[in-house]
Amino acid sequence: MSVRGDRSFGRMLARASFSRLALATLFWAALTCLPGPAARANDFEEFESARNAYEAQDYALAVKRFAALGGGDSPTLTNRSLLLESKKYLGASYLFLGKLTQAEAEFERLLRMDPQYILDPLAFPGEVQRLFAGVKSRLDSERRVAEEERRREQDRLQKLETERVSSERRRWEQLTQLAQTERVQEVHSRWVALMPFGVGQLQNGHGDLAAVLAVSEGSLLLVSFVSWVVHENLRGQEPRPNQRDEFNVTERVSRYTNQISLGLFGAVALTGIIDAQLRFQETVATERKRELPVELREAPRVSLSPQGVTLQLKF
Repeated sequence: MSVRGDRSFGRMLARASFSRLALATLFWAALTCLPGPAARANDFEEFESARNAYEAQDYALAVKRFAALGGGDSPTLTNRSLLLESKKYLGASYLFLGKLTQAEAEFERLLRMDPQYILDPLAFPGEVQRLFAGVKSRLDSERRVAEEERRREQDRLQKLETERVSSERRRWEQLTQLAQTERVQEVHSRWVALMPFGVGQLQNGHGDLAAVLAVSEGSLLLVSFVSWVVHENLRGQEPRPNQRDEFNVTERVSRYTNQISLGLFGAVALTGIIDAQLRFQETVATERKRELPVELREAPRVSLSPQGVTLQLKF
């Protein structure tokens, strides 16, 4: 069927349903009931005049009148319903004149104003319906792509915000850790490292070795002292003939014990001193805990909002 034939068929169906006067009356009532700025009387009259030209198949005149009312991106009409209707008829008029680009442009403007707008299939021929549907499909596709891009950008920004919040949280934890820790420089002495009984190891921070040396050296020194006391008590004594052998054994054991324990004491003490000197550090940094300042005792608050993740720090 030709464009003219489709157009005539649609017009016949429309006229079979309502008379022209009834359509105008119903349309005017619908416009006055819809929300938005009320249509002025002359706007409605001008719209009716343009539609009369369209129905008379004078599409050049219809284009001129509808374009004056609602054409382009800066229409003169303020009533939204009249404006949508004007763009619909303007697009159809352009199509009947063979101006496909202008027709698509007006349908696109209409659909950008109202993406859910639907043409009456009985009032417009198939070619108009197909062109309108094609423009609507393209805009819907563009909107989906734009929405997907917007969603990806929102996800990217939310991820960046989450990473920023995590970074701020780690920074706060590090700051809290630093605020709770006091660093102290300890100055050591070479003279202390020359002392026996593990004193040098204790100064160097080797407490276990210091304890071993202290116990070992103390035990050897005690054994040496006791054996010396025993040996000194035997000095100048004259044992009985039947006790001479036992006396001599005791004297030798106490003497040897004193000498061996004293020698071992010296060896262990010297070993400890050498170890303390080899591992000596003139200054040693140590850390100790201190009370957290009042302004850092309240932890940061992480909250979720429509804008993303936020971190609140109170100072």
